Amino acid sequence: MRLPEHLELLLTDEPVLDVYSYGPWRVPDGLFEEIASRIDALAADPRAADLTTDEHKLLTLPASLVTAEIFGILAFLPGGGAIKAGSWSQLPERLLHRHLVNPGPLSTRMTRWDAPGGRWRPPVDWLIEAPDREPAIELARECLAVLEGIEPLDERRKALLRLYDDPPACDVNLPKMELREHWHAHADDAAVAAVPELLGPVGYLEWVCAGLIAAYAHLVDVAPREETVESHLIQLLLQGSLDSVPAELAAALGEDRYRELQQRFAGERRGFKAGAWQEQTRAWLVRALVSGAADACRAWLDMAMRFVAIVQGLPGDPWFPKAEWIPVGQFQTDLRRLYAPRRRVVNPLTESLKVPAGAQGEPKPRPELETSLIGQPDVTLALDELTRGKDPVRLLIAGPDGTGKRDAAQELGKALALGRDPLWVTDNLLAGQRLSDAVAKLHADARDCAGDRLLIIEGLDGIVADPGNGEALAAELHRLLAVHADLQVVALCDAGGDERIREINPVLPQRFRIARTRPFDAAGHAELFRRALDRHGVRGTRQALDAAGALLAATPPMQTLRNARLAPYLAEQVVASVRARTPAGAEAVARKQDVPGTLDTSRSTGNPLAELRDLTGLETVKHEIALLVAGTHAARLRTESGLSITPPTRHMVFTGNPGTGKTMVARLLGRIYKRLGVLSSGHLVEASRAHLVGEYIGQTAPRTRRLVERAIGGVLFIDEAYTLTQSPLKGDYGHEAIAELVKLMEDHRDDLVVIVAGYQQEMAEFLLANPGLDSRFPKQLHFPDYTDDELITVFGQLAAADGFRLAEGTEDVLLAMLRRAPRGPSFGNGRLMRNMLDVAVANQADRVASAAVTARRDAGKGAKPPKGPSKKELITLTAEDLPPLLEHPEEFFGLYL
Repeated sequence: MRLPEHLELLLTDEPVLDVYSYGPWRVPDGLFEEIASRIDALAADPRAADLTTDEHKLLTLPASLVTAEIFGILAFLPGGGAIKAGSWSQLPERLLHRHLVNPGPLSTRMTRWDAPGGRWRPPVDWLIEAPDREPAIELARECLAVLEGIEPLDERRKALLRLYDDPPACDVNLPKMELREHWHAHADDAAVAAVPELLGPVGYLEWVCAGLIAAYAHLVDVAPREETVESHLIQLLLQGSLDSVPAELAAALGEDRYRELQQRFAGERRGFKAGAWQEQTRAWLVRALVSGAADACRAWLDMAMRFVAIVQGLPGDPWFPKAEWIPVGQFQTDLRRLYAPRRRVVNPLTESLKVPAGAQGEPKPRPELETSLIGQPDVTLALDELTRGKDPVRLLIAGPDGTGKRDAAQELGKALALGRDPLWVTDNLLAGQRLSDAVAKLHADARDCAGDRLLIIEGLDGIVADPGNGEALAAELHRLLAVHADLQVVALCDAGGDERIREINPVLPQRFRIARTRPFDAAGHAELFRRALDRHGVRGTRQALDAAGALLAATPPMQTLRNARLAPYLAEQVVASVRARTPAGAEAVARKQDVPGTLDTSRSTGNPLAELRDLTGLETVKHEIALLVAGTHAARLRTESGLSITPPTRHMVFTGNPGTGKTMVARLLGRIYKRLGVLSSGHLVEASRAHLVGEYIGQTAPRTRRLVERAIGGVLFIDEAYTLTQSPLKGDYGHEAIAELVKLMEDHRDDLVVIVAGYQQEMAEFLLANPGLDSRFPKQLHFPDYTDDELITVFGQLAAADGFRLAEGTEDVLLAMLRRAPRGPSFGNGRLMRNMLDVAVANQADRVASAAVTARRDAGKGAKPPKGPSKKELITLTAEDLPPLLEHPEEFFGLYL
């Protein structure tokens, strides 16, 4: 039994501030002393030195208005009625110690806590007494600024600072309450989300009630309690010493629930004993605590305390709760009592009275499962039950890639401790084999594993769905599970794989316990990110982990980079940033600012529309893509206006000769659609016939599916697509690939663009090969050959990108070569320019190196010491570096294509 890792700080003797809504936080050494010095400096500021009051009951009089203001802010920042605990939770006593009239002893007990009400509100409280409001408001802002560094309070502090930086347009000399109303009404949604007290007492009460009811429902699910929500709320009111149900609860809970509270209040009040309720609640929380709901317990305590503080303070702001019996201190004691390290002494009876394993016919107990799975309750429960049971394991895990299916199988294999490592069988081992060979392998694997080895079949849904052998293999596996009673099997499938198996063999899934994985939420991604940082030896702050979790949850997958594989990808970037700014020998800590705002899994930067505009030539193509972009914008505007639209089919055909920019434009188009929100990742997957068509029956459809799955979220670019229909071989599988492709294009039309490319005439014949092809590709773009002048421009751009410049006259020689070159289907266009540049660079290198060798040889004969080639010579390509002007221009392509 272990406490969640982020709460383990509560079991130490470290200086800890534990604001329940944030979590335990280790106070950095020297921080509070530094903040206290800032407070003293601000109180001594000439603007504040003469601003004092004789009415503060806790500060030494005359008290500085600045110090009084900060005293109120410290009570307010944790939250109205929020629980503040930990060994260093006495913020006023530690930060304002020398200003207090009767400073009490500083406690270092980890179980210490309080729940200040906090009636401070922006823009000013005690500073309202200053004769000039504008400098007083500025001083109030600086009171917030000097408290920088206390992480559990920082989100609320920054939200309030933003409010000061953008104040409402109103008279600053209004009465305090009116001034506050203007400021609160002016706060934006982000500020109100961080500081819900700005909603006013009723709005804050509604916010707290929503959280309280959610926490209570979660705890009751974990630790059942025979008490309705309405009864629970009434007893909290009674705990707060209220004599009636506040009318404000009608607005916070709704009229129906409010009336029910009124009707039941008197009955609940009779015989209510606060002490008994407190003990019952303490026991309930302990049951939830040991069930793994520590965070939910703390959330309920925090919301319950806020609830009491608010209802006691009505109609005004929350105030310090009176006569509360909510067992906060008892809970904190129980937490340490149950989870803190303790000494153990072995009872001798455990040895003298031990029953030998296997005695009385009992099987040897299985080791306890230790799972590291995150956010997969269905699988965790299945593993726990299977490892505790005595029957052979038959488990089918279905879910998206990267959600821990393989980890679960490996952990189960360790927990079963069968004597031999698990045997892994993948769908590729059976695909394409003759049926007799595939069945023979399946039987051999079952015989080998029966009794003392776990058989793990990865991709069972793919095996069963194989159009050649799948149905027969499913029936054979079902037979083997019946014959070998001691055969233990784990089958792994994609999401929905169990249903695909059921469609082919309805009885096979009945042989398995089915568990499903699911994509990770933000909390799951945050934990994965924390583990990835740990592997690099870097610690992450709570804010950094939360920011990373939210970012990863919002990041679309790309190819195999999805789910749990995203966290290490982000961690590498964050660790690089942390290492760059961390001094040698210091602890490497990832902070929120190290986590990027967005995570580009496709590693694409820049503006793809600008890059498209900068491409040489292709004016018709650019115009057509501009129309596609405009159509996408118009569709979005219609959707935002509430109009119903049918998403267009975006699959396309690119026609043209080699080297005309088809692949380049496809890559840019993916990035453009990502920026427009049409595609989730915008990456490009290039493919040809070999990627789709298998060598044996049953290989083609799975190959095509895997290729499309890699491209989901982006663009699948199939070059020379016409080769799928041009094979002279009888029984060629190209048409099978086309049929599967057509189906998948329709299934994933919302997040996939397929572009098929090739020569113009051949692509026209390709579209006629399947009745569904032509309608699936409504848009055709033709890429014309580059003109001679455009090719010269392309050559210059490629040279400049490689760091070279062209000497005068080089372009003229190149132009003469191009004019002699025949144009036809094999003309290389931009690809030809790339290859010619490579030859020119090689010739230039030979020329420069030869000149240097000659100069050194001459120097050996008494000449002056040689000078190396100048920088200009090293980066200049001349006409003599170009390939030779051939006698037979048709050879041009053979050498340089």
